Amino acid sequence: MDYKSGVCNFCGTGCGNYLKITDGRITGVYSSRNHPVSKGRLCVRGWHLHEWLMTDQRIDAPMIRVDGSLKKVSYEEAVNFMMDRMSVYKGKENKEIGFLASPRSSNENNYLFMKLARGVFKTNNITLDSESGHKASLNVLSEGTGFAGMTGSLEDIAKTDFILIVGSDLTKMNPIIGSEIHKAQMSGTKVVTICSRSSQIAKLSNVHLQIKPGSKKVILGALAKAAISSGAADSDYISKFTEGVETFKNSVNSLEPADIEALTGVQYSVISEIAEELSKSSSAMAFWSTGIAGLDQDTVSYIYDLFLVAGKIGKEFCGVNPIAGIANLQGGYDMGAAPDILTGFQKINSDAASKFEKAWNTTLNKEAGRDIYDLLADKNSGLKALVVADHDEGIVRYEKEIEALDFVVYFGAYDNPFIKHADVVFPVAALVEDNGTYTNTERRVQLSQKRIEPFENAMPGWKLFPMIAAKASQNWNYGSAEDVFKEITSLTPEYAGLTYAKLIDSMGIQWPCNDKNPAGCRRLDAEKAGRKFKFAPVSGNYKTPSATAEYPFLLIRGQGEHFWHQNNIMKKSYIPKREYNATLLVFPEGYVEICKEDAKALQVREHWGVKIVSGSGAMKVSVKISDDVKPGTAYVPYFIREMITEFLLEHKSDIGRGEDAIIPVRIERV
Repeated sequence: MDYKSGVCNFCGTGCGNYLKITDGRITGVYSSRNHPVSKGRLCVRGWHLHEWLMTDQRIDAPMIRVDGSLKKVSYEEAVNFMMDRMSVYKGKENKEIGFLASPRSSNENNYLFMKLARGVFKTNNITLDSESGHKASLNVLSEGTGFAGMTGSLEDIAKTDFILIVGSDLTKMNPIIGSEIHKAQMSGTKVVTICSRSSQIAKLSNVHLQIKPGSKKVILGALAKAAISSGAADSDYISKFTEGVETFKNSVNSLEPADIEALTGVQYSVISEIAEELSKSSSAMAFWSTGIAGLDQDTVSYIYDLFLVAGKIGKEFCGVNPIAGIANLQGGYDMGAAPDILTGFQKINSDAASKFEKAWNTTLNKEAGRDIYDLLADKNSGLKALVVADHDEGIVRYEKEIEALDFVVYFGAYDNPFIKHADVVFPVAALVEDNGTYTNTERRVQLSQKRIEPFENAMPGWKLFPMIAAKASQNWNYGSAEDVFKEITSLTPEYAGLTYAKLIDSMGIQWPCNDKNPAGCRRLDAEKAGRKFKFAPVSGNYKTPSATAEYPFLLIRGQGEHFWHQNNIMKKSYIPKREYNATLLVFPEGYVEICKEDAKALQVREHWGVKIVSGSGAMKVSVKISDDVKPGTAYVPYFIREMITEFLLEHKSDIGRGEDAIIPVRIERV
């Protein structure tokens, strides 16, 4: 029996743990008291990591589809089959080939997946398998500060004076971060939550601004307006460290107090008080969830601009902080798994591309690609072949469109229903079956070391992807995952000072780690940034969804409930799966939360069936009566698969707006 350090691979918090190893198997998980993130804690998912790691639901051999059925073959046969079939598709025109990357894959595997897409198949149609919230946040921060990541650190939570939380329930999405915020609140930090529903984190806050659904931008703009008009804004900071404030001022100044109150349901006097507290606090941090549940780029821009107005970016114990929902979501974007960027958020159409061409000994297509989900939604996109890594079947979207593709390739460690769409399947070594780095939500790069042998001799990515490249006459010469990481650091300024040797002797190092920051960087520093922070452009569109006589309820779709609803790895962990099944037992068709007053008006009781109808579709669910929603508001977490495909995906344009995707509906008693 042995105990070895590890890194949790559930959410983006990046908790440290110790793995109990018995006879070559992971048989238990224990918390790491000294880890700077988890500090001796694990959530219910993290405590059961070993169940997922040791599941027998593994892909045990490469497979190709012959006469409609998958047949087990050798790796070489599968590679030959893939390359023969893929040879007829064109990548240069950014049309026929797409790559769907995974936020669970290591940095090394994501980098090689991205290199395969761009270097071998000449396509920039690559998307990280998550919703767009994190990329939207990184777009704002990169353009505004040059820092494509969280500008603060998790350790600063305990030391800041003021915390603003916008949107999703961090206590469920990222429980350890939620508990850290709760601890800070009990020690005197002022915590304010903006959310349409009374979530757990809202109940633990000092102030819950329970706004009308769809009005986040209005209240964020109102907070900035109140700070500016009252003189509470940090004018010295704005003058010294920022540029472009006038355009933002003009946008928020168009908001009138009476309109603000009508649109948000919050009194302007309360908003003014919060704005003054934020601006006059010695330090402040903002948090919002991304990934599975995210905000759109416009809403993130309002958060960022509000904190520039308050002078709370680039200072000690300050920062704006997108929280990654899935394990290596931040790392996936760091590795360039997006249509328009290379590693370190270097633009594909910039001079940086020539550096990659030289290192890879190939030419690149320098035109930004398209998002895979956009391609699948566009019937005229020309997409014919899709290469997928480690997909969680709970968030399969565009299933019919994927079924209609000519050719689908799947790389992954675990069996899941997505494989039924694949024409060729490659097993890949899983977490702890090979070395690999993972970057958590606060930019902390951690090394997960090989602890057990791969299942059924599954091949690690650093061996498999070069096999495929070799069939295209490209020689990728790697002898280990560490060799891949060395190439990453040679091409990525933020990672330039990182090595496996440094990471083995640490509990993670926060990028940027380079000549200027040899020990890493805890936070963005305005004094050392070498540039002014730009105010982000905002839409100035303060229109909010409204109920009508035909559709009198505003439906909030929940995405972070029940341990990520149908998440594939959750279903391989017994306790989280038990929690999911317990809810499923009580609400087998799913549920809609409504308040007591609305239940009385509809003449329905708890567990009674209702039909939810919108202008685009309908679904049947059960009633759950709750004080967490206001009258005229309904809340649905989509933990029933049919609800995703049959109703919520009828509102694809709404889902693209993130958390403010509010759907007007009526509720009918069945």
